[in-house]
Amino acid sequence: MNSKFKLFQRLVAAPYLLALLGLLLPLFNVSCADQVIAEPSFYEMANGIDLEQSLKEPALGYIKNMQASNPAAIERFKKTIPDFPKVPPIRHLYGILGGLVLAAIFALIAPYGYYASLGSLAMGMLSMVSLWAFLAQMGQVCAGLGMNVLAVKPDVGIYCASMLILIGTAMNLASIARPIVDDLRARRAAKKKAA
Repeated sequence: MNSKFKLFQRLVAAPYLLALLGLLLPLFNVSCADQVIAEPSFYEMANGIDLEQSLKEPALGYIKNMQASNPAAIERFKKTIPDFPKVPPIRHLYGILGGLVLAAIFALIAPYGYYASLGSLAMGMLSMVSLWAFLAQMGQVCAGLGMNVLAVKPDVGIYCASMLILIGTAMNLASIARPIVDDLRARRAAKKKAA
């Protein structure tokens, strides 16, 4: 196996590490009647959000009016988000970060074993599926608030992270396929010599 291919295998770690940076961007947006009222990043969701600080107008004004004049509506929100207007930290999101870090570590050790490439591939894909499953869960949380005008849509952060994970996946598949192709070529060459 030549040194250029080993370098390529190590470079597979780069997209997974860059995906960690992509998650700094807004992961999804919450809109009310086609007006975006919140754009939290992955890390904000993992560490918890105070909606009174992160919501945009006019939603922030509505929340403050409800707190003053309609506490029953706030209690309805608390059935879905107990600490409303604070969203508690979602610590299990760090598992997705761990998956991306493991994908990068496996990619770095891939030149020393075939199974490391498979591990990197699996961890990257599991991280991406988990991101999109989390987004779907956020849609259900907003629906559970009982406000039909709220919509949750993917934003640039999840697209960026997903694209980088897919690039890492393609590079992993190339790392896995290359030795197989080289082996097939060697066998064909050996058969031609024998014939």
